[in-house]
Amino acid sequence: MQYLCMLCQTTYLATPTRIKCDCGGALWLKNDSLKLNKQDIVQHDFTLWRYSKAYPITRADVKVSFNETLTPMPKLLWNNIPIFAKMDSLMPTGSFKARGAAMVINTLVDQGINCFAEDSSGNGGSAYAGYCAKGNLTLNVFLPAGTAAGKIVQTKMYGANCIEIDGTREDVANAAINSLQTHGSYYVGHNWHPLFIEGVKSIAYEIWEQNNYQAPDNFIAPAGNGSLIAGAYIGFNELFRAGEISTMPRLFGVQSAAINPFVKQFNDDDSPIKPKNTIAEGIRIVRSSRITEIIQFVRHTQGQFIDVTDEQIKQALIKMGQKGFFIEPTSATAFAGISKLIEKKIIKPNQKTVAVITGHGLKATEQIQKLAKTPIE
Repeated sequence: MQYLCMLCQTTYLATPTRIKCDCGGALWLKNDSLKLNKQDIVQHDFTLWRYSKAYPITRADVKVSFNETLTPMPKLLWNNIPIFAKMDSLMPTGSFKARGAAMVINTLVDQGINCFAEDSSGNGGSAYAGYCAKGNLTLNVFLPAGTAAGKIVQTKMYGANCIEIDGTREDVANAAINSLQTHGSYYVGHNWHPLFIEGVKSIAYEIWEQNNYQAPDNFIAPAGNGSLIAGAYIGFNELFRAGEISTMPRLFGVQSAAINPFVKQFNDDDSPIKPKNTIAEGIRIVRSSRITEIIQFVRHTQGQFIDVTDEQIKQALIKMGQKGFFIEPTSATAFAGISKLIEKKIIKPNQKTVAVITGHGLKATEQIQKLAKTPIE
């Protein structure tokens, strides 16, 4: 198994300690040989591991699992246009990031590692914490000093060690990356680990299978670090290379207008980013570790990056609730984006459109309660 830096084309042997390229770029699994055909699906395995032919580990390597089932993809009307909602809020830890955590943890456990480090106060941390709890493994989660208790209650309930670090968000990440020396833990950060996206790409296989072995016309997701967009691209591209789909879906990443680095770079806007608070806390990221590559992916599919206001996110959140979907505000970003794309006639009634519910509303109950009572300023 090898890793590849798409920025400088350097390859590395895939070792547990190799996280970044020496040039500073993110690494990806060098997976030219990985692809999936319909006949490769393990029909009697009703979990994400039914697509194991396309993974860097075999089904027999999987030791830590909740028997992750395929998440539902119900149809609904959105502004009088039919769309599908991929409910990854029903993954074992309540967000799509369980897909990536499952792949990383199982790969490293197969290599004899049982102590891990992550830097996340949100869904990434709780996903890793859940899988480490299931596997009786140790997880050290590095957090900014003063992180609100409500943001990490799920992570703590799983038994992870939460370690507060003074300084910037970068200082926190560096403490986690260097924790092999300080805490004996191997870094599995969801923004950097090359195998995380290899788990996330399973969402593309599920959508393909649930859509009668066809790709949708449009795929929409919130974009913070962009791992969901990247995973969808990798998965659909493997299906394209295998001849299972004839065209790639257009990929659309949606950001909050309060902090929108993908939108700026996609539109060649080099004005400085001035981060503001947003109700879409899960995507409040100043710069993605994979921004250049992911923008290339989206351009290749003729997709776009767009942004929406907090008021638009709030209205989409409420509207989804009224349709029976209790989602976290970050997830509502995707559906606010769909409204904008429909208004611009980029998404049309005769197309198949899939949007991802990235996280469950129960993760943000207090925040949602406040939003329901107070207007967005």
